[in-house]
Amino acid sequence: MMNSLLAFMVLAGVACAQEQLQSARDRDLYGLAKADLKAFAREVSKEAESELGQAQMIVKWLAEHFEWKSTDYKQRTVQEIIDRGGGNCNELAMVAVAAMKEMNMRMRRVREINIHKETPQRGVTAHDMVKQKGLRFSVFGRHHNDHVWIEIFDAKAGEWFPADPSIGIVGTREWLEARAGFGKRFTLDPISEDMIVPFVVFAADEKGSFSINRTQHYMVEEFNRLYPNRLERDKMFQRLRASSRSLMPIERNYSAQPQYHKQKQCMNKLLRQ
Repeated sequence: MMNSLLAFMVLAGVACAQEQLQSARDRDLYGLAKADLKAFAREVSKEAESELGQAQMIVKWLAEHFEWKSTDYKQRTVQEIIDRGGGNCNELAMVAVAAMKEMNMRMRRVREINIHKETPQRGVTAHDMVKQKGLRFSVFGRHHNDHVWIEIFDAKAGEWFPADPSIGIVGTREWLEARAGFGKRFTLDPISEDMIVPFVVFAADEKGSFSINRTQHYMVEEFNRLYPNRLERDKMFQRLRASSRSLMPIERNYSAQPQYHKQKQCMNKLLRQ
């Protein structure tokens, strides 16, 4: 009995010391991010062996230690977002991009539109914003919402991989399981649980215009690989893909003037799939 108690006390002491060390290191890393973003990026990813590994460590740390904050439509610099200790999906992506640029990593921003849990007030707000500020605010509404993340190019693999600083995931399979999987979805951001599935995905080109259509890649090709060949035979998947395609002519280029507020019928159909 005494030996068991002693062993428990030793283990508890080790766990407590590790927790304090972890907290101290995290405080140091946050201080480093505020003072020297390049030094922060190097330190937090120092054990990685590839660009993808570096991205995983940077994204995971940011998602775990920066707070998701609702959109308030204020313009902030990367430094202001870091000092604030969080932000919305676009602001968290800004910090991740800035950190990865310090590591000379190749990345690009990504914007998506997703089917969202029905929120009547969001529809009212979106309608008012479109009237006041223009069509670019139709990217969110009663049944849909916009979201921002990034893609990382891993030279070792020779391909682009998704990285979401809000949810805390990096990698194609991880992203698909978290954003479109049929099982339990991983997220470090509870707000993302209301985002049901993306149906429009565009990456930025070298000029910063969101003209690279990644919808087919993620939501058809990679999604079908996640559930090998099963989806091609699944009637629900066929209906979902047909409904999504009906919206695609609107978004040949994400940077063009979207008009999702006029697509209520198609949105309702997607939501019912």
